[in-house]
Amino acid sequence: MNKIRSLLQAYKRERHTELTRNLVNPKTGISPAERMRLMSFRSFTESDATFFGKSFYFSHGPSMVHSIDEIFGQEIYSFTTDEEKPYIIDCGANIGLSIYYFKKLYPLAKILAFEPDERIFDILSKNIPSLPNEENVQIKKEAVWTEDTTLEFYSEGALAGSSVTDFGNHNNIIKVNAVDLNKYLEEPVDFLKLDIEGAENKVIFHIKDRLKNVKNLFLEYHGIIGEEQNLGEILNLLKNAGFQYYIRLAGETIEFPFRRENPKNFNQQLNIFAYRK
Repeated sequence: MNKIRSLLQAYKRERHTELTRNLVNPKTGISPAERMRLMSFRSFTESDATFFGKSFYFSHGPSMVHSIDEIFGQEIYSFTTDEEKPYIIDCGANIGLSIYYFKKLYPLAKILAFEPDERIFDILSKNIPSLPNEENVQIKKEAVWTEDTTLEFYSEGALAGSSVTDFGNHNNIIKVNAVDLNKYLEEPVDFLKLDIEGAENKVIFHIKDRLKNVKNLFLEYHGIIGEEQNLGEILNLLKNAGFQYYIRLAGETIEFPFRRENPKNFNQQLNIFAYRK
């Protein structure tokens, strides 16, 4: 009898594990089994994942998991507004997870999104039809910058494509179209996201006079190796523009600052949340 009871308990545990592995987390949209598959997926290989019950394309499995955890798990872009159709500008849209989040938050939102990397933009284009009210989403294969021009861009293939540093050390340099962000800030913006891998250090100073039109600003700050740190100046700029700000660590770059460590690309990586009272 005890043996039968033990077998039944073992079966229940195995069954529970099997069901749990395939149970989709309602907040992040993926199951533990899908998470494991993505984490072990061959790097920089385009495929699709089951995300909120739909196919969602990606270029790098672990990067997708990281983004899902930040955007949907931690909800770093969560904001409140009285607008039924808030205007959101997404600079550095990547494969579209941030756009998906904004659309789940505000289905009628008007979204203008920029992604300069041609390969990533192609994946983004495939994902847009999965979004609710996707007709209110406009995507541009351009980098945001201080002028309309052409830039050299280090294509990394996942989250870290940049116009200022070769974060992935792939030496894959492409030419991209860049646009002056100021021209898109002439009307009220409910949420501005700047996640542009170091380019924010120049762009934020260029748009300072237009920040009066921005209600909420998310800025991922990168301290670039070999350049003078300007975090203090950025924070003063935000204060002078009427923002309150909150800072959170985005990624560890130096483990022991007093040991004169030499990180490869960034000496700081921070999420800055700027908002108006």
